[in-house]
Amino acid sequence: MTRSSAMTVKDKVVVVGGGPVGALAALYTARRGYEVEVYEFRDDPNAPSASEGKLALIPVTISERGFRAVENANVPGLMEDISRHSLPVHSRMVHTRDKNGDLKETSMPYSSNGDRIHIMQRTSIGQRILLALSKEPNAKVFFDHKLVTCDLHSKTATFENVKWKPQDGGLMDSTENMKVSEQTSKDAERTKSVTYDYIIGADGAHSAIRKQLMRETNVDYEQHYVDVLWCDFYLPPGPKGQRKLDEAHLHVWPDKERVFIVLPEVDGSARGGMVAPINEFRRLKEHPEELEAFFDSSYPGVIPDLLSAESVKEQFFRRDHLSLMSIKCGKIGWEDSCVLLGDASHTMPPFYGMGMNTGLEDVRVFFEDFVDPAHREDVYSSINTFCPKGVTKAYTDFRIPDVQAMTDIASDHFEELKEGVPGPAVIARKKVESGLQKHVPGLDYVPMYSRIVFGHERFSVALKKDAQQKILFAGVLASLCALCVAMLARAGAGVM
Repeated sequence: MTRSSAMTVKDKVVVVGGGPVGALAALYTARRGYEVEVYEFRDDPNAPSASEGKLALIPVTISERGFRAVENANVPGLMEDISRHSLPVHSRMVHTRDKNGDLKETSMPYSSNGDRIHIMQRTSIGQRILLALSKEPNAKVFFDHKLVTCDLHSKTATFENVKWKPQDGGLMDSTENMKVSEQTSKDAERTKSVTYDYIIGADGAHSAIRKQLMRETNVDYEQHYVDVLWCDFYLPPGPKGQRKLDEAHLHVWPDKERVFIVLPEVDGSARGGMVAPINEFRRLKEHPEELEAFFDSSYPGVIPDLLSAESVKEQFFRRDHLSLMSIKCGKIGWEDSCVLLGDASHTMPPFYGMGMNTGLEDVRVFFEDFVDPAHREDVYSSINTFCPKGVTKAYTDFRIPDVQAMTDIASDHFEELKEGVPGPAVIARKKVESGLQKHVPGLDYVPMYSRIVFGHERFSVALKKDAQQKILFAGVLASLCALCVAMLARAGAGVM
């Protein structure tokens, strides 16, 4: 009897990509009783032998949407574990110079309600979810495995073991510290073919699953590069382990077409990202002697308060200079056997801090709002089919407008970061918005940032409400102006 005809056997799900989104998708799958296998190109982040140089160390922010997705995996202690490894911040600290050239700091709270985002390393949240996954008996993870081919028709995927050594027929640095990490044994084949009932592509911005999907069907695809590069900087703590920056803030150095962003970390260190035009990176690489002066002019106080000139130069030339891009897909699913989640289906620049949160929310929405209701009334144990007919299309039709809206919002936010401290008109507007939110709750007037980062509305709905709020705000402002003019006119008449 074949798998597809065996009603007593649950579907097998393959997840390509073992980052936070892929690991969470596998956890949701395993918790519903399905057999799930995860294939990840990189090393096991929980292994003592894992190479730190291969791992993405740029910290990310996790907000309400991400926390809700993790919490709804219903794994005891997982939320608390992630919270312990994160750092809550309530404000953005903008670093500039005043008119006299002295260093100036301006704190800008994220909301009038004291809401916070949490900072942590991407690898750290991935580690926590993978450890939870390791406790699921029906889950397996294969690290150091790269997708080579995927036949969506026959539902077969082929993976290459990237640590295979043909000369001795074995593996290098095999990881065996996690039960979930069932690495290929030393006498295994270099490539491995896997059959599946459903495949989830969570393999990032350069998704191999997405490329295969685009070969099989017409996909409207838009890829846009921001004309800047990102260089990662590590900022160690002080000699006695003390912090060099206030841990309650995300720190920003704005300067016209460039910005330096620093996120404090739990251990007292911090990580920063230098964002500048591509031509500027090229110029600095050709003229390294100008690097210190560039930092002093554009990012005042970073040298020498946070980093020495020597450290800035060493890190600038040693680290990769990454392109920042946005990706939109017109289709993120294939029939009833494949779906794209996370950066594989939408990629956005990091300026809003919502890339990972949106990916984690993809997982929750896909499972809770589409996969689950199509199957069950009370329990998962009686369900054999992972994704019945029409579920994938229903999810993709629902989700695409939201992730495309969020991609636009994240791209547009770069302008606000570069602006730094808003002008008097913007500050006045924010104060009026805060007053409307606090004192006239019936209007449902919530600033856009709060709707996105601290709320759970669909992104497309939040965008429409923000457009309506702008009209409302213009009306309130016009009324206030008219009232002021009338009061001035009355005062003038009284004088005469």
